[in-house]
Amino acid sequence: MTVIRGYLGRAILRSTLMVIAVLLALGGFIEFVGQLDDVGVGEYGVLQGIAYAAMKLPELAFVMLPMAALLGGLLGLGSLANASEMIALRAAGISAVSLARSVLVSAALLSVITMALGLYLAPPLERYSRQFRTFAMHGPSGLASAQSAWVRDGNTIMNMSRMGDPTSFGGVYLFRLESAGRLASIARADSAGIGGGGEWTLNNFSETRFDAQGVTVRREKTFAEPTGLSPELLSLTIVRAEALNGLALWRFARYLRENGLDSHRYEAAFWGRIAASVAVMPMCVLALSFAFGQLRRDGTGARMIIGIVIGLAYFLISRALADGGEVYKLHPVLIGWLPTLLLAGASAAALARAR
Repeated sequence: MTVIRGYLGRAILRSTLMVIAVLLALGGFIEFVGQLDDVGVGEYGVLQGIAYAAMKLPELAFVMLPMAALLGGLLGLGSLANASEMIALRAAGISAVSLARSVLVSAALLSVITMALGLYLAPPLERYSRQFRTFAMHGPSGLASAQSAWVRDGNTIMNMSRMGDPTSFGGVYLFRLESAGRLASIARADSAGIGGGGEWTLNNFSETRFDAQGVTVRREKTFAEPTGLSPELLSLTIVRAEALNGLALWRFARYLRENGLDSHRYEAAFWGRIAASVAVMPMCVLALSFAFGQLRRDGTGARMIIGIVIGLAYFLISRALADGGEVYKLHPVLIGWLPTLLLAGASAAALARAR
C-alpha cells in the first residue's frame, strides 16, 4: 500500500500544484488590474501595484486551495481512471475505502499547508499590503497611520491615538462607567504608555468625576493606573479579523468575550479558517469517488466543470454563512464548520455509492 499511496499522492499533488499555479496567476492578474485606477495617486505606481498584488497571493492561495485540491484530484485521479489504472487497483482487491485512506495522506499534507497559509502567513502579509498601499498613496500621515482605537478594559472605555510604537499613545480619553452603566467620570491625558509592571502611565492627566455631591476635577502630572491590557493586545485593536494570525485572532476574540463585547465575528473567522483548511481532505475524497463513476469516462473539460461548480458552491455557502450568521447570531463554530461538514457528508455518500 505504501507504493500505491505514493503513486496516488504524486498524481494528486502534481495536478493540484498545477491548478493552484494557474489560479494564482489569474487571481494575481485580476488583483493587479484592480489597482490600475489608483496607479499615479501619490507614489503608488505600477511596481507598487505589482508588489501589492504579489502580497495578496498567500491569501488567494488559502481561499483557493480547497477548490484546487478538488480540481487537482479530478485531473490526477481522472487521468489514472482513463488509463484504467483505478480499475486495475480495484481488481487487485484494493477497496475504495483503502484508496480513500491513501488519498487522505496526501490531502492531509495539503491541509497542513493550507492551515499554515491561513493562520500564519497570509494575515500579516494582508495587513502589510494594506499599509503599504495606503502609505504609497497618501504618505505616512494618511489614514493607515492615524491608528485611533477604542478599547474597553472592564468598566473603563478608552480612546487613544498611536504615537509611533505599540506601547505609546497620545490624546488618550478615558470614560469610566459605574456598574449600572452610568457615566462616572471623563478623563484625558496628553500621552500614555505601558510601564514595565503592565500599568498605564498617563501624563498631564485630568479627570472630571460625577457623583451625588456634584462635579469634582483633579489634575495629576503623572498618573499610574493598573490595566489588564498587554502591548500585544493593544496592537490588535485597530486591525481587521482578516489581518490577524491564528493565535492573535483567538486571543482577541477571548479578550472581547471576557469584557462583554461582541466577539462573534472574530470567533467565526477563527473557526472558519481551520475548517477551510480541513475541507481540503473531503475535497480529495470526493475527487476519488468521481474517478469510479461516470466521470471516469468523461474528458478533462467535464471534470473541470464539475470541480469548479462544486468548489464555487462550497465557497458561496461559506461566505453566505459567514455574512448571514453574523446577522442572525448563529453560533460561530456552526458558521465555521457547517460547510466543511456538509462537504464531508457529501464525500462519504459519494464514496459509499462508488463502492
